[in-house]
Amino acid sequence: MERVLEVFQRQHCPVYQRFGYKYLPVAAFKHAEVTTFPPAEAECVFKSSATGGALRSRHFVRRMAVYEASVCAAFNAVFGEGPYQIWAHLPGYAPASSLVCMIKILMRKYGTVGSQFFLSQRLPNITDTGAPILLFGAAFGLLDLADTGPRHLPKDARIIETGGMKTHRRVITRKELHGRLAAGFGIDEQRVWSEYGMCELMSQAYARGGPIYRSPPWMRVRIVDPEAPDRVMPDGRPGLLAITDLANLYTVSSILTEDLGVSRGGGFEVLGRFPGSAMRGCNFLLETS
Repeated sequence: MERVLEVFQRQHCPVYQRFGYKYLPVAAFKHAEVTTFPPAEAECVFKSSATGGALRSRHFVRRMAVYEASVCAAFNAVFGEGPYQIWAHLPGYAPASSLVCMIKILMRKYGTVGSQFFLSQRLPNITDTGAPILLFGAAFGLLDLADTGPRHLPKDARIIETGGMKTHRRVITRKELHGRLAAGFGIDEQRVWSEYGMCELMSQAYARGGPIYRSPPWMRVRIVDPEAPDRVMPDGRPGLLAITDLANLYTVSSILTEDLGVSRGGGFEVLGRFPGSAMRGCNFLLETS
């Protein structure tokens, strides 16, 4: 399937056709219309966050049903069918963000009464539905929320941090971040999880109470040599994250990110941004583990 999709996408996507490697650099989505179909036929256009006047990536989504199926299958495999009281704290994210769209889908499919987005520095009131709380949020936004005072959540709540925010104010390891979030919200550190996704992909990976992400079966993550992207690095050796997402049916499935990572026994760990790469607005968390 992976090879068949690559051949199809090279035939029908002019940008990919001109590129020699398997993995298309993620920056291509900022500078060109990466599609295998006329862009006007897209049912939705995801736009990345951006800093200042930086260019924003655009992902032309031909079939939203494909995105919804991918989001729900990945979520259900990790969290189960729910239901959950889903809260999302995403200040600065535009309605066209893929993350906002993902949360809306999850609220509709798995959320109870009381599921909501909120921008204030106060947690929403807990609705007595008997459903556990899932609090999604950008790393530094959640940290600000925790630092402004005691914000104790029920013990069965889970926090899912989704990476950084639009302003890069300080460097912090994921371990320190999770420790501070656990203390600030009054839950066990193992109940602070992480989500890895991006505007240019249709699928997400999750890390359950630690640094190791696991991707769904249709999303293959490899660590490659930045100097030779066709060379896969051995387990434990850092390199760039190269991702093949089979849900990217109508754009390009194989993407070379600007994130450093390492393979860890069937999963992967994100180490931060590749030195010198343009920082994407949704990922300012620098790992130094």
